Amino acid sequence: MEMTIEANEYGAFSVYEFGVYPNSSVLAGQTRKSFLDMFDTIEDAKAAYPGAGEGFRDPHNYFDHLPDEPDW
Repeated sequence: MEMTIEANEYGAFSVYEFGVYPNSSVLAGQTRKSFLDMFDTIEDAKAAYPGAGEGFRDPHNYFDHLPDEPDW
């Protein structure tokens, strides 16, 4: 699984893992970005997740297959 370390809005660093949404999801087959952990420094994040890359990654999900009407 690919992981990234990203600066976040709290002045800290978040670690995310990327996978694929399962068939049971409305986003089935698209990239899933899951939060794993948060650290005060990038050095701490790298020490805990040495294989993670640095920098923001957008999962590029699309929603045009979903109806525009409410679910109710």
